[in-house]
Amino acid sequence: MLVRQSGVSVRIFRVKRRGVTSYLIAYYLNGRRLRETFRGDLNAATARAREIARQIGAQIAGTGVLPATEVEVHLAAVESLKPLGVSLAVAVQEYIAARQRIGGRPLLEAADFYSKHGNVDLPKRALAEVVQEMLDAKKADGMTDRYRTHLAYALAPACDVLTKSVSELTTAEIDDYLRSLTFSTRSRHNVRAALVTAFAFAKSRGYLPRDRETAAENSTRVKVKTGEVEIFTPREMAALLAAADADSLPLIALGGFAGLRTAEISRLEWKDIDFAQGIITVSAAKSKTASRRIVQILPNLAKWLVPWASCTGPIMPVAHLSDSSAWCRLWEREKRVAEVAGVKWKHNALRHSFGSYRLAQIKNAAEVALEMGNSPQMIFKHYRELVTPRDAAAWWAIAPERAGNVIPMQAKMH
Repeated sequence: MLVRQSGVSVRIFRVKRRGVTSYLIAYYLNGRRLRETFRGDLNAATARAREIARQIGAQIAGTGVLPATEVEVHLAAVESLKPLGVSLAVAVQEYIAARQRIGGRPLLEAADFYSKHGNVDLPKRALAEVVQEMLDAKKADGMTDRYRTHLAYALAPACDVLTKSVSELTTAEIDDYLRSLTFSTRSRHNVRAALVTAFAFAKSRGYLPRDRETAAENSTRVKVKTGEVEIFTPREMAALLAAADADSLPLIALGGFAGLRTAEISRLEWKDIDFAQGIITVSAAKSKTASRRIVQILPNLAKWLVPWASCTGPIMPVAHLSDSSAWCRLWEREKRVAEVAGVKWKHNALRHSFGSYRLAQIKNAAEVALEMGNSPQMIFKHYRELVTPRDAAAWWAIAPERAGNVIPMQAKMH
């Protein structure tokens, strides 16, 4: 603080030692270096500085000698640096380097910005740790298995790629990850939403600053293309079935020939499939829409499922668990089958394929909607005229070379 009086300037320096703030006045008067300290009393220090300035002014008026202000400043600066254990020379060097690095802007601005936005004092938590902690918390809070499974499914691949602490992940890195996904824009949108949820949870746990938006929130919003639907060709579906092992084949067949969602298949048991009546019952508890529905077992699906006609227990044992990672392993299973078949995996394409080929086959949107658990408007909007009747005939002709040529094995996924 600079105090001016009688044409003379006297500086007051704030000094903090052991948590106690004092105000120091260092000056030269009558050829002597003097120093005065006022503990916690700025008003008293200011009044004294004015008095000293008047005395120095009177001395100057009487002798015509300029005050040794540079010496005063030097001595006061050395004194102020003592609590930090830094010499004046080092302090000057660091100050110059810092000002140059921030383009000549005031150093205090940079310090204030760093104090507000720096993440160095935050606990370090990898995204995978945050996701698991979030899933556990949501389970304790009574969130449904369906919701937690959705989050786990969407975030598992991200945890493998975005391995840094959430406090270190940048918006650019999240944007790059989202753009690397080969999913539909709807699925990419869902992944981004799951990331935003995970980062919001991290903020609530103190792993991210509470006073600003997260890197996920600042990531580019995915523009969803309405009506964007990917399906498999009959040739691709045949290749997937040929590549599927006994653990995976029911998953592929039920998705492509019954239109069941992967999450629904993961909850079904073999008792839900009535081979005698030729129907699949999806109860409200196992349906995404919480509505019970009956799905017809079409002729080619019946042939694919013959080997499991007498099976009991869950259709997908590894997915019939509360452990959210089981869902991720189910997704990985689908991807592996596609790799073996040499087919590019298309997200949700089994269900989309069913809707497209079924609508082309029976030309009744209301009936397809009942089978898929959707509205007729959605069926008509997304699946109309995607395939030709000839393609539909080829799809529903996909069957094993002979019924029962697939032998089910009691295999476990590792």
